[in-house]
Amino acid sequence: MTDATAGERAAAKAKRQRVGGVLAPAGFAWALFEFGRNAQYMLIVTYIFTPYFALNLVGGEAAGFAAVAEATTWAGVIGAITAPILGAMMDRGGARKPLMAVFVAMIAISSFSLWWAIPGTFTPNSAPGQPPVFHPPTEGLGAAGTMMFLVMGYVGYTYSELMHNAMLRTAGRPESLSAISGAGIGLGQLSAGLLLMVVVAVALIAPQLGSNETGAVLQRAVGPVVAVWLLIFVTPFFIYTPDGAPAGGSWKAAARDLFTRDGKFDPLASVRGAFEYVRGLFREFPEVMKYLVAALIFKDAISALLALGGPYAQNVLKWEVAEMGLYGIWASLFGAAGGIWIAGWLDRKLGPRRAIQVQLALLCGAMLVALGITQDAIFFGAIPASQTVLPIDLFGSLADVSFLLVIAAVAALAAANISAARYMIITLAPKERVSEFFGLFALSSTATVWLGPLLVQLTSRWAEDKFDPVTAVRIGFSPVLVVLLVGLGLMFLLKSTTGAKGTPAPTSAAGH
Repeated sequence: MTDATAGERAAAKAKRQRVGGVLAPAGFAWALFEFGRNAQYMLIVTYIFTPYFALNLVGGEAAGFAAVAEATTWAGVIGAITAPILGAMMDRGGARKPLMAVFVAMIAISSFSLWWAIPGTFTPNSAPGQPPVFHPPTEGLGAAGTMMFLVMGYVGYTYSELMHNAMLRTAGRPESLSAISGAGIGLGQLSAGLLLMVVVAVALIAPQLGSNETGAVLQRAVGPVVAVWLLIFVTPFFIYTPDGAPAGGSWKAAARDLFTRDGKFDPLASVRGAFEYVRGLFREFPEVMKYLVAALIFKDAISALLALGGPYAQNVLKWEVAEMGLYGIWASLFGAAGGIWIAGWLDRKLGPRRAIQVQLALLCGAMLVALGITQDAIFFGAIPASQTVLPIDLFGSLADVSFLLVIAAVAALAAANISAARYMIITLAPKERVSEFFGLFALSSTATVWLGPLLVQLTSRWAEDKFDPVTAVRIGFSPVLVVLLVGLGLMFLLKSTTGAKGTPAPTSAAGH
């Protein structure tokens, strides 16, 4: 076969699959998938619905904050147990799109169902100066049913993310994959920003949304809107992006290979084999594995910080729908800036190891400041903060402005950390095994994602009956700071030359 013939065959295959650059049908459809899906995480998990769930179905304050943490914990536990199994089967499994359709359906059904998360009621408290008495809802899904659908959507999101990332290799030419991946991140941020702007506009323009009851209708409506948005914008992915399943692959055969030994069903043997594999990596590549342990901890803390930041602000600062929507847009803007500019600048100046250390140290400082902010004071009561400092109806007090500044720093640093954490793998892993360690790095995102939320849940429940409501929420959130500090401490156990400034990136890592 001549080179010309081989080239013609490759060109014909690419044309059939419509693969190429980021604007080719396959690549753009792959990126557009994130435009459709990421709205679920931003509007439901982070900014709009979970604060509504905490207040209107559980009663707010420490109990509501703990309930959100509990839902996140359950989703994290399920993902930690099952997502690695899906990842292990991916390279030997069958057609991917049918399974992806199931994951998308999980997200859509769970999101649409949130419309039936009917709020409870509040009545005045007979004791002077005490908060209103909360009466749980008597119709609709209730707190338990709503939590079930929140967990279902979160798990579906985790599965779809794992499958979507695995299908990137088939979305375009190898030299275009980095641009396609970046387009997906950008479109994901854009989708959340657009929908958040719609939420804010409706909350501000429609006069009838001034009451909590009608505002709650808007927050419930986010669920069906996200479901329809998802189904519209993921459709091109199923039409244009190649499936990428390995030739002759079978999910049944992959499961059999994973769970059987010598022809017998023996999942424990698979678990033992996995432990032996990891132990061997610790012996052969101690610095890489120490870093993966540190990343496993600090990534969990950052995930909990981002997922629970919305309910925390709603409980402590009493922000309503418009404020929460603007808060989400504000955080997204600084997150984009952190990922685009701050990450690269810190990596070039310091190298990824020191960049991660600086990012985590600043995140710890920012969170400490955030824990010291209430409606009445900042820095743990040192400075009064209820006075108006901006001539606007929203975010006018010093407490509000202070929290927004802290969130800007948190969002930018968290985004920069994602970039530096990925690049650290490139500087550490041997070039012939970069893909293998990137797989372990990806799985570490699900292994302990339940730890931070679980600690928040337990601490909030403990503090609920011992402190005033706002203090209980602040104490409940504090374990995230502890987990961040542990992750930072583990980063200092790496050798000073690990991920050093100026370390050349292995050529085999291109496109990751």
